[in-house]
Amino acid sequence: MTVELFRRRQPEPVMGFTLLSILRKYLKPTKGSVGIEVEVEGNKFPKVPGYETTHKALPLEGWTFWSYVKDGSLRGHDNAEYVLQRPIDFDQVPAAIEELGSKLKAYGSVLSESNRTSVHVHLNCQDFHMNRLASFCALYFCFEEVLVEWCGDHRVGNLFCLRGKDAPGLITKIKRFIQSDGQAELSDGLHYSGLNANALTKFGSLEVRSMRGPTDLSIIVQWVKVLERLYNLSAEFTDPRDIPAQFSAQGPLTFFETILGEEGITLRQGIDFDDERIRDSMYEGIRLAQDLCYCRDWGNFKPVNMKDDPFGRDMRKVSKTYFEQLSALNSD
Repeated sequence: MTVELFRRRQPEPVMGFTLLSILRKYLKPTKGSVGIEVEVEGNKFPKVPGYETTHKALPLEGWTFWSYVKDGSLRGHDNAEYVLQRPIDFDQVPAAIEELGSKLKAYGSVLSESNRTSVHVHLNCQDFHMNRLASFCALYFCFEEVLVEWCGDHRVGNLFCLRGKDAPGLITKIKRFIQSDGQAELSDGLHYSGLNANALTKFGSLEVRSMRGPTDLSIIVQWVKVLERLYNLSAEFTDPRDIPAQFSAQGPLTFFETILGEEGITLRQGIDFDDERIRDSMYEGIRLAQDLCYCRDWGNFKPVNMKDDPFGRDMRKVSKTYFEQLSALNSD
């Protein structure tokens, strides 16, 4: 009888599906972990025939990684936006940036500093379950103030890449999306957030818009390495509540060093924050992050990986039936 009562008290598992499964009506399956958009202003940039009449990305002849796209928001004597032809793996980023830099140099391009240009990094989240999405976003918001400071002083408070502390409604939107298993709306208004969650329903990615448009393109490689660190670590926090728990146990500075590793040194070298300023920013960041970490009961969250059903059935319904039958057997 005791065993019977114990079994009945166990919470029923809540199946968690990947973003691709949840949003498969809207998303095209995509390989590769990262996509990059680089905006430039200055003088003399390579383009392709037909660019005057289209805003679509056009491939550049002889270029392996990049396409050109017209961006009407840019100014200067000349300007351009270059986007990866397709998402690539993180270890391909140095080669892609090297190609962009060498092609621009060979063409005679001159890059100018501008507060209008930026670099947008898309992180592929199609294979994320909601727990990993919550963990990545929580980690990002923990460090966002430091990250944006490193990206450039004119990126702080910029209306085209607002931080979570500038626009907390962003975090509320992400929280509702996670709580509803992807059914809550992620509006176009999120597009100008530093962490653009609206891209989840368009591409299955999170778009990080915080980086300035540097004239030294090697900075982009460093930036992507920082994001890669958070991206990979998010997979280790299968229960997002472990993030604030670890923060509380270690304290902000040790947490900073543990999570960021060598990338923490890169960030420290590029900002004027002392330990006290980093500590204060981390406390503010974890307060934002914990809203996502505790937004649902992760104890009964069961990630499910499902292949497409050959009969076209909704695999969420198929899995729900399976778990209901399993629960019934356990209670017998």
